[in-house]
Amino acid sequence: MKKSEFIPEYETNIIETLDTYFDEMKAIDRLNHNTIYNREFELKRFISFCKSNNIDKPYMINRKIVISYLGILNITSASKKTVMFILERYMDYLVNENLILENWASLIPKPKSYMPESDHLTLDEINTLFQSEANNAKEKFIDRNILLLTLFTNLCLRVSEVLNLKFKDVRFESKEIWIKRKRSKIAKIFLNDHIVEKFKNWYSKRDEFKGSESDWIFISTRGTQLTPRQTRHIIGQSLQKAGIEKRKSGTHLLRHSGASLLSEAGENPTMIQYLLGHENIATTNRYLHFNSKAMKEMVQRSPSFG
Repeated sequence: MKKSEFIPEYETNIIETLDTYFDEMKAIDRLNHNTIYNREFELKRFISFCKSNNIDKPYMINRKIVISYLGILNITSASKKTVMFILERYMDYLVNENLILENWASLIPKPKSYMPESDHLTLDEINTLFQSEANNAKEKFIDRNILLLTLFTNLCLRVSEVLNLKFKDVRFESKEIWIKRKRSKIAKIFLNDHIVEKFKNWYSKRDEFKGSESDWIFISTRGTQLTPRQTRHIIGQSLQKAGIEKRKSGTHLLRHSGASLLSEAGENPTMIQYLLGHENIATTNRYLHFNSKAMKEMVQRSPSFG
């Protein structure tokens, strides 16, 4: 069949296909809330570009319009690859619905990108961070912020996993917390005595906050659940007060640093993978940095042959 002969399965416009695409993803629980939000943003931007070029039907999308769209994006190669992945998944849906002839995004070569050497905090820097927060934060926030820092660095949790914690998820009697992960999976993470103590310190101070009757463990001064944006601001301010400058300064830096330190201490990679919540060990390996000092010491320990 020639392209000019293509007839879509049914009549619809691009906006309607976007709605039905996400309705289907939500119905089969394929995407979490944050992923849906990011994909909606990217796809709406693409659709806006299409409409500005007088393309409002799915079958009117072609390789040229996709390339033109990618060309106007002022983003890194790695980010562009992410956008192309989002477009590919959306066009997979359109192809399956017989609304377009080809998955045009999948036919475009991906840009080359290189993983930059990631920043992570050393043990000394993490100790400095905690000491600085204890000495410089407002008294009302010290215990809350110290607990946040602990969950990101010691347990390597995601910001969503930390902020969605409720009182029922923290079980002092068994010294564990129950974390809700991607695709609604539950992970049990063990606590040591120091982390239990930090939880209890925050609980006693939390009673002074407005909205303390809330089930959410981490609340703001307004008594509402702490948001990712507020949390990243707290972490950024903590790093700044400690005089620590890195290319990235959010919660991910602490999670990344905690995993790196566990690796350097010789902990089991599978255990680190579990803490991070990665399904693939290859993803975890990006967090486990090559340690030149450790290699030098290894070579010094190596026996002499011959």
